[in-house]
Amino acid sequence: MEVHRYNGPSCRADGIWQLMKRYTHLLLICLFALILRLALLIFVEHPGIGDPNHYYNLALRLINGQGFTIDYIWQFYNPPATLVHPEDFWMPFSAILAAIPMQLTGNMSVPVAVLPFTLLGSLLPVCAYWAARQLGCGKTTSLFAAGAAAVLPEFVLNSVRTDTTIPNTLFLAITILALTEGLRQSKGWLFLLSGIAAGLAYLTRGDNLLLVPMFVVTVVIYTIMDRQQIKKNTWRLLLVPVVALIIASPWLIRNIQVGGSPVVPNLSRLFFLVDFRDHYAYGRDFNFQTLLEAQSITQIVAKRLFEIAASIKTMYITLDVFLPVIMFGGLVWLMITRDRQRLLTLAPAIILLGGSYVFYTTLAPIANQGGSFKKSYLSLVPLLIPLGAYLLETAIPRRQILVLVCVLGLGFMAANAVEMVRSDIRFVGTYLQYMQTVADAARELGDANDDEQIILMAQDPFMLRFFDIQSVVIPMEDRDTILEVAQRYQVDYLMMPPARPALDPLFEKAETDPRFVPLVDLPAINVELYGFDFEAD
Repeated sequence: MEVHRYNGPSCRADGIWQLMKRYTHLLLICLFALILRLALLIFVEHPGIGDPNHYYNLALRLINGQGFTIDYIWQFYNPPATLVHPEDFWMPFSAILAAIPMQLTGNMSVPVAVLPFTLLGSLLPVCAYWAARQLGCGKTTSLFAAGAAAVLPEFVLNSVRTDTTIPNTLFLAITILALTEGLRQSKGWLFLLSGIAAGLAYLTRGDNLLLVPMFVVTVVIYTIMDRQQIKKNTWRLLLVPVVALIIASPWLIRNIQVGGSPVVPNLSRLFFLVDFRDHYAYGRDFNFQTLLEAQSITQIVAKRLFEIAASIKTMYITLDVFLPVIMFGGLVWLMITRDRQRLLTLAPAIILLGGSYVFYTTLAPIANQGGSFKKSYLSLVPLLIPLGAYLLETAIPRRQILVLVCVLGLGFMAANAVEMVRSDIRFVGTYLQYMQTVADAARELGDANDDEQIILMAQDPFMLRFFDIQSVVIPMEDRDTILEVAQRYQVDYLMMPPARPALDPLFEKAETDPRFVPLVDLPAINVELYGFDFEAD
């Protein structure tokens, strides 16, 4: 196999024009990635169900001068005193990113909010190319890695959502690539860049606290395998955590001022949930003792074994069809050949992936069930795609055949990306109509308690806020507690179906309860709106 010498990123003295000529093909890939995403963005009318919807809602409040506050309740980790309360669970960067173009243009439409995510998504090929060159891949297969990052269906889909995935992927890639490049070149600006990106990554996703053990383990491994690199860069390495902490500190200080904790209050309960709906438990403690009371040791172990297996499947299917085979093959080949230098280059990404895998499958399996590990894994994919590029380069020495295989693989991925986005747009469109019907029915009922606002109790507060309806998530509790919460937050109506054991019999007409009063039946969408009679027995 040909050995490719890579001297790292540089800007030569002959200027930007020569630099552009040097990377013409990479720039064209980025341009194609941008055009593809912009073409799909035209058809997007919603920022994305769930988390992306929340970041869009928060961005609107930022623009309106209401700061990092929300006016709905989606969980009860730290039940707020009022419906309008400081954001105490999500990280701020995605909301800020969505707010910037809306603030600059005065246009509050979804495509405008999504635009920064689209632009950042078109830069992912640069990260994959850089990672491939670090791994020693030639120009052809490095461009394949860039192309794969441009058209991977999950990346294309998340580039038309206001979610954390795209900015997190970019920041994690820069964090790790700049760190490994800094160790090679012993240049302080690379460690500074790594620290800045790490700080921004934490402001994007809270689970990037795992960067701390990753950094420590990486330094230990380099100390064992390449002691000279560590000796030359000891003081420069300190820039990474120090700068990251400086970047993150304003948010940490704000959290302490607002909630008395730098991280989510009562977050420890996440490790002891047994049902995803326990996120919505109200007034209950969750600890190891409650876990043992709810499940046997066999059930606890079985759940974690299931998530371990499910996450392996997730790592495979997330990469479409072509990539997982060649990426896994590349890793196996490196291990068989004991390619120490390439394995050392991959070490930070592999360490972080392993940490995320263990954390979500064994410590927080309910969070894994909600897709958290998938997002963490996706964020590392540009650093892992070069494994596939390396295998192709090793297995296919003839350049013409290599190019053909790369083009065919990328072509199928691009087609699958378009279809994935189209399917998502259709699904979201149907859900939008569903929730629009609910919002219209609630407005027609009017304000039930004369507080000049309509508040629903429902399963999806994010989407209801998209239609300017405030709401409280249905507690995962008994009916008495549900009524207590409804009264506390002055809820007007309850949206059924509830997906709560205490309320399901009412919706299914198996039981009646005079405190829950049927008001509106929407048979076309199988929804009912109930009122509350707090005085009934």
